[in-house]
Amino acid sequence: MGCLGFSLAAQNLIQISGTIKDAVTNEELIGVSIMITGTKTGTVTGINGDFTLAAPENGTLKVSYIGYAAQEVQINGQKILDIKLAAESKLIDEVVVVGYSVQKKRDVLGAISKVDGAELSKIPYASAQQALQGRVAGVQVASQTGAPGAPISVRIRGTGSISSSNDPLYIVDGIPVEGALNNLSPNEIESMTILKDASSAAIYGSRANNGVVLITTKSGKAGEATITYNTQIGYQTHGNLTKMATTDQYIQMYNEAATADNKTSIVQRALIAGSWLKDFPNVNHLEEIFRTAPLQSHELSISGGDEKTKYLVFASYFNQDGILMNTNYERASVRSNISSDVKKWLHLDLNVSGGISSNRTVSSSGDGYVSEGGSVVRYALYRSPAIPVFDAQGGYVDLPSSYYGNSVYNSFFGDGYSPEGLAANTDRVKKIKSLLTTGNVIIKFPENLILKTSFGLDYSNAELREFYDVWMLDRANSPNALNISNSTDINWTLNSTLNHSIKLGENQNLTSLIGIEAIKKSSTSMGVSDSEFSNTNPDFLYIGNGGVGRRYAGQGESGSSLLSFFGNVNYNYNQQYYLSGIIRRDGTSRFVGKNQWGTFYSVSAGWNIDTENFMKDMPNISKLKLRTGYGSVGNQEIALYANLDRYSPNYYYTFGGTSYNGYAQTTLGNNDLKWESSHQFNVGVDLEMFKGAFGASLDYYYKVTSDMLVVAPLPPSVGYASPPWINSGNMLNAGIDLELFYRKSYKDGGFNISLNGGFVHNEVLKLDAPYFGGMVDTGVYATKTEVGHPIGSFYLYQMDGIFQNATDVLTSAYQGKGIQPGDVKYVDQNNDNVIDSKDRVYVGSAMPDVTAGLNLSGNYKGFDMLVFFQGAFGQKVFSQVNYDIEGFYRGFNVTERYYLEHWTGEGTSNTQPRASWAAKSNNVKASTRFLEDASYVRLKNLQIGYTIPNTKKLKIQTVRIYVGATNLLTFTKYSGLDPEMTVSLNSASEGDRANGIDWGTYPVAKSYTFGLNVTF
Repeated sequence: MGCLGFSLAAQNLIQISGTIKDAVTNEELIGVSIMITGTKTGTVTGINGDFTLAAPENGTLKVSYIGYAAQEVQINGQKILDIKLAAESKLIDEVVVVGYSVQKKRDVLGAISKVDGAELSKIPYASAQQALQGRVAGVQVASQTGAPGAPISVRIRGTGSISSSNDPLYIVDGIPVEGALNNLSPNEIESMTILKDASSAAIYGSRANNGVVLITTKSGKAGEATITYNTQIGYQTHGNLTKMATTDQYIQMYNEAATADNKTSIVQRALIAGSWLKDFPNVNHLEEIFRTAPLQSHELSISGGDEKTKYLVFASYFNQDGILMNTNYERASVRSNISSDVKKWLHLDLNVSGGISSNRTVSSSGDGYVSEGGSVVRYALYRSPAIPVFDAQGGYVDLPSSYYGNSVYNSFFGDGYSPEGLAANTDRVKKIKSLLTTGNVIIKFPENLILKTSFGLDYSNAELREFYDVWMLDRANSPNALNISNSTDINWTLNSTLNHSIKLGENQNLTSLIGIEAIKKSSTSMGVSDSEFSNTNPDFLYIGNGGVGRRYAGQGESGSSLLSFFGNVNYNYNQQYYLSGIIRRDGTSRFVGKNQWGTFYSVSAGWNIDTENFMKDMPNISKLKLRTGYGSVGNQEIALYANLDRYSPNYYYTFGGTSYNGYAQTTLGNNDLKWESSHQFNVGVDLEMFKGAFGASLDYYYKVTSDMLVVAPLPPSVGYASPPWINSGNMLNAGIDLELFYRKSYKDGGFNISLNGGFVHNEVLKLDAPYFGGMVDTGVYATKTEVGHPIGSFYLYQMDGIFQNATDVLTSAYQGKGIQPGDVKYVDQNNDNVIDSKDRVYVGSAMPDVTAGLNLSGNYKGFDMLVFFQGAFGQKVFSQVNYDIEGFYRGFNVTERYYLEHWTGEGTSNTQPRASWAAKSNNVKASTRFLEDASYVRLKNLQIGYTIPNTKKLKIQTVRIYVGATNLLTFTKYSGLDPEMTVSLNSASEGDRANGIDWGTYPVAKSYTFGLNVTF
């Protein structure tokens, strides 16, 4: 009993209450964490910044809140505590994740941008990369298509390579990942830090040429268990659709073309005359393929712990139907995190996350020559409005002749596939399973010596199942077939660092880090294809599913490894003057011999000008920092085993009149391959004024990539073997990044305005030979990559209007036989009076000159509002789909624009030529007629929310409800469905040198959502 009495007396709990406010604005702070030090006990402030808590009368409270400096408050028997927190500096004093460590922004010398997870979770996106769009200066993010689960393109400070990958390196919780990104929800992310220059990224050496994205996932917080549930439910619709000609307009255009080309016999056979025109339907096939589609997301997290051990469990479910019929993306994931200070000298972290996703797709970009077949959108643009969707039996109408009963209608109304039938009969599903396990062991030795060892496993398994069923009068998928492919990727990472910090005298600080890292990647793949058709070769025959068929199977294994040694030294004098150096040595299995190892480095310096005595006369400037750096980083992203020649079977040779099966060389290797490297210079300034109310960060960079890893442009005389990888050429990316913010708080609310913009100039400085790319017709390419111009520059004839009369034709440069008034006129660039291939010129590129984002947020009492704009300017898009439909491609529909603007006589048009199939050879050249300005500004997100007060009586900490809209408005001159598209399947293998060609691409959807956030 004596012991028990002693224990109770030691506790001597008292009831404490109080409020927590902003030290400057006196605003009550909601959700502030209050913990009794040394215990698991704690609470958070309510809607009015108030709290109550039973605590020892002589105890200590730890008070912490995002964006504010943490405090420890002695209770000393006080029952009422009014606590005021001082805001941390926005740009300089926040902690950011850098290479293998963390630093205060005050001490960072490189070009780094940080995005908080709260910003990323505002929009219902499936991927973390999408959520990054418009948030960071100098970072361009775009989807290849608007389809759910479509690949995302991220470019940091331009494009540095012609053939090699331009994707950044992704690091999740200290471990490089690839497959795990597929199942990472934006709501799982605590923050994303983007390393944009060599000063910040050189610590990652060979993989940092395209920038680095460091992702830190959420972890548990000390205190009582907290349960959070977030949900968003909504629907999506399409935006503005290209206006196509109606049935009457189409028939009028057809008649004009038939008359011009002396093909009236077809019209006479098809058109009987008179009132029968009213019997034709008028179908908008573009409208028919789209739908209103639901989306939903649900996320549940449980976290808590004490000062020593913290935990978090996070589960999420995301389901998005596409606005294009028969498309869907579904993902479920779960993650657990535990961290513990096992001893004063030993800390452990373990983070395990797993997920599964299923992506149902239809062909969404490209034409019939790509593996997935022609885009459903493309076929909808082609489809004549006079062809109904369904026949009398409810089946999809295929050829017009099957509906109208006469083969002539196939010429008159076109013989293209039914877009609705194509979408409905596509059965293509890709399923991905992923697992990411990361762990840290941190040992603290005496004398400020810290050893940190991290390990990671990134596992991903993908299965693609495609079933091609026969439909449309046996024209499509005949014979039917089933293709199944499976691939497994396993990436192991182990790194260990030793960190030391010392003081050299009173004002000098030195920190150093040395480390080693090993990475091993391995992949296996297997594919099986079944099709039903006759085959007399018994080695491949099988009987099943009621028929005779043939089975193809293939499998392969591959792998690569990387071993690295690195070091970093940072010196500062009184946090006033800074000097830093990084060196890294990488060895890779992708190169051989003396080229296997590469050395990368950076040196940087900084000056906190605000600490100088002369700044005392400028009290409004609270932070002013100048920083500069120079360094080298590398790139090794090429095809595996690129040094080896490859030979493949099933090539036939004739000897003595007999054909024999043998091998042939199919790929040329190169043993002289070496590292691609990038030398970068960066200078920047960070500024804060008016006690942190206004801030700015400005950077200028100059980046030259040399010894680029490219696929050699060999002439046809070399043969059919794929050309080798080589090192060739230099590429320049230079530009300016600007980030601004202004924030203001009041008693009942406040607002925040942030703006970012990035300008980039891209130019090829050196190249052995030019690269053509982006084939838009048989043997016709739209882009050319050459010295003095950006990568993937459009290289086209320049349209000079329309010939208005015979005199105009005679007095202009010769363009060929049969040119008539109403045909397209081109500029004679070299003044030789002949229009030929020598008159093609560079007319822009698909890379925007400027990318920007504007974020406006505010709150008043319980209400909050967010408005986010995103845009890109200066980029061009070549509309290949208009190249066909406005170019009179067979019997397909035309745009309303062409119908209204086409030339019908002198003075009627100077933008669209006359209706004629015969004139196509002249009028449908790869020219600026089909090149458009794709600059745009998009209202990316609009959200209005309300936090319900007085919910603590229901034992609920906070309840917030909101409504939002995504991609609500788009301001652009581009006539296509979406100016944001990047690359079609036709040219996906060509990468950035063939971007910006629109083959009829799945557009981005508008979405409208209702959301709920509840914390218990």
